[in-house]
Amino acid sequence: MKLKNVTYLNSNMKFETQSIEIQNGEIRLNINDANDEEAIDCSDYFVIPGLVNAHFHSYSPLTKGLMKEMPLQDWSNDTEQGKVQQLFFEYIDNEVSEEAFLCVAQKSYIDMVKNGVTFVSDSDPQSPKLLSDAINEIGIRGIVDAYEEIGDYYSRSDGNVLFGTHLLEEEDFTNTELNNLKDTKDKYNPIMMTHCLENEWRSNIVKSDFGRSSIDIYNELGLLDDKTVLFHGVYMSKNDIDLVAKHKSSVVHCPISNLDTGAGVADVSYMLETGVNVCLGTDYSHTDMWELMKLTYYLLKINNPVNKYTAEDIFKMATLNGAKAYGLQEGIGKIKDGYKADLVFIKKSQDLEPLLNNEAFSNYLHNLLFHSNEGSVQHVMVDGKWIMKDRELLTIDEGKIESIYNHIAEGFVSYLKTQSS
Repeated sequence: MKLKNVTYLNSNMKFETQSIEIQNGEIRLNINDANDEEAIDCSDYFVIPGLVNAHFHSYSPLTKGLMKEMPLQDWSNDTEQGKVQQLFFEYIDNEVSEEAFLCVAQKSYIDMVKNGVTFVSDSDPQSPKLLSDAINEIGIRGIVDAYEEIGDYYSRSDGNVLFGTHLLEEEDFTNTELNNLKDTKDKYNPIMMTHCLENEWRSNIVKSDFGRSSIDIYNELGLLDDKTVLFHGVYMSKNDIDLVAKHKSSVVHCPISNLDTGAGVADVSYMLETGVNVCLGTDYSHTDMWELMKLTYYLLKINNPVNKYTAEDIFKMATLNGAKAYGLQEGIGKIKDGYKADLVFIKKSQDLEPLLNNEAFSNYLHNLLFHSNEGSVQHVMVDGKWIMKDRELLTIDEGKIESIYNHIAEGFVSYLKTQSS
């Protein structure tokens, strides 16, 4: 496949225009066939690398509204809201079939594809194979947290899906379980991920029980390295962040989720200053990467010079940094010769045109971040194959998935009435 007149985001986070050829799912730049009649004319699009959603829970969009204005530690408590939440989890665990749950996951993945996401990290404690099937059928890439099943998955991939395992949340720390983690690391050396110092509650638990932070404990056990992915990090101290940077571990910044639960805001500015690989995750209930990227930008303006962080920094977090967190930075996250052709085509419009295109203060990428809209992403390609054209998924029946998803949502309402009567 040949593409001509491609205005694409290059490795330096700048737009340039040239022809691109796709060979065996990989990008080839600097080709000479720009006038090939069979080449697809991309004059009407900006082309960016596929976005990486580095932390997500596939079932969570079903819970929209249920966790409203409630701290994480209070979920499923004895209040009316908490009891409804508990019934929801019972419904998902006991009433929804695996086949139906696959559709719930795929509804989330479809929503993400329409936002330009081509890789997702899913941390749902369902069957790893089930989630892998869901991702592969859509045609995107991903990593699935296999939790205690990592022994069956650590040395394999499934299509475009990798498998990792779970570290412990602070409330689950015991000396026995921590030593079990070390054994898992020594035996399999997998990608290991967890919610880490997400809020004050979790921070206080580990300090009360162990007298130090979870980062200190992971460091002592040899669990911090470039295969460690830590979600949130809101309550990481500067010393914690220094250790994360030293061991080249990654932090997934999830500001929408953190504000939803009142956890606070991670010190991403210090993380970036110390060289931590910071990427982005929608985490819970949300699937809109553009909303996440904009919020990340604005939060970085708090207590920093207004010109310190740019749209380029945000796009790097949402592409290459996400790929790096999962060891894929040599294959995805950039539009570069030899990289996988995971491409997102964004329709050019007057709204995206800067009054003056000047890299010093006014450019397309900044406008792309702030002035694109829900329908801006027109086409999505993974491995050189079209996954979405003209905002319609080519790999799956969207209508069928939507119907099953709605049926599951309506089923919970009926289940709630039955359990409450």
